Amino acid sequence: MAQYDTLTPRDGALEAPPPWEEKTMQRVALFVDGANMFYAQRDNHWHIDWRLVFNFFTDNKEKAAAYYFTATPPVGDPERVTKYRRFKTALQRMGYGVVDKEVRLIKSETSDVPVKMKGNLDIELVFRLLTEANTYDEVVLMGCDSDYIPIIGHLRAIGKVVTVVGRRGSVSNDLINVANKFLDLDTIRTRIEKKSA
Repeated sequence: MAQYDTLTPRDGALEAPPPWEEKTMQRVALFVDGANMFYAQRDNHWHIDWRLVFNFFTDNKEKAAAYYFTATPPVGDPERVTKYRRFKTALQRMGYGVVDKEVRLIKSETSDVPVKMKGNLDIELVFRLLTEANTYDEVVLMGCDSDYIPIIGHLRAIGKVVTVVGRRGSVSNDLINVANKFLDLDTIRTRIEKKSA
């Protein structure tokens, strides 16, 4: 019986596989629409642990990028600003790049009382998806805004694998159908839920 562990490369047993048989690790990028995920957590009645999310989607893959897009509280609310800064620092320590901008208060035409807060970062998210497309093979988009349908279609057309993650009750079938894969948050809850202290 041959002793394969004693063979040398000259014997042919330890030669590297041909290039066409080599497997390269998939490069994955994670893009989180923070506002969308805030409402998904509120409606689902459980909280997401962003460290677990990061590990879940990058496990056994090469991490190309991880971004969290969110609006910051208005500067006139120091308590919320302080809380947000702690959250942002925690995300950065986990490996996320945080893309943020201050929320704008839109006032009523008839009074000075703010009636609406605006802090949408959809354009910034789509811009990064496009400008960094050559750095990833697969992208995980945590956000179910139907405005993302055209960019998802474009990314698939150029050969990217797109997984959309969100709350099934608040996502359109058109968005589900344009992605390679859709993951309902509830189906991965045990893997990403924040445990109470």
